Amino acid sequence: MIRGGSALPPLDYSQHDCPPGYRIRSGTPADDERLVAIENAAGRLFADHGYQAVAEDGFENVAQLRSILRSGDMFVAVDGDDCPVGFAFARSLAGWLHLRELSVDPAHGRKGLGRALVNTVVAAARSAGLAGVTLTTFRTVRFNQPFYESLGFRELLAFDAPPILADMFRSEIPHGIDPAERLIMRFLLD
Repeated sequence: MIRGGSALPPLDYSQHDCPPGYRIRSGTPADDERLVAIENAAGRLFADHGYQAVAEDGFENVAQLRSILRSGDMFVAVDGDDCPVGFAFARSLAGWLHLRELSVDPAHGRKGLGRALVNTVVAAARSAGLAGVTLTTFRTVRFNQPFYESLGFRELLAFDAPPILADMFRSEIPHGIDPAERLIMRFLLD
């Protein structure tokens, strides 16, 4: 795929349901500036849900984005001009594919791009023979836990999670956020 030499097999992106006028492809370093802008714009939506600190804690620059992309796979939703409008970043973790980031530019939101990106991550996990997909998210934000539940994700209690995933959960809690407001979710593959 890209970045840090992922072992995931290539995907046929045509299989994933993107809204008309959009498609999903592998990310490239040329996308990075736009991905920073997308992440920061999407992050500002958290202010409307009582998480002002999260809304203000975006990426400062491309180097900061690249620091989390050292190993894993970037799936990028693009418009008809091949301009990135959303992305999902995932990496293998203890036999699972861990969805580390999912962001859609709010100007392109509510069209199904997030769903298409998550479905692409699930397809990548399936193609790689992994157990499924994991993620950490907020309990009370409508575009977090309820969104993932609508896609078939279920809560995994931290004490039932493999130690590496429990550690990831703790590391992904934003500064100043009560851990009880966050949860681990997983999508089990058949």
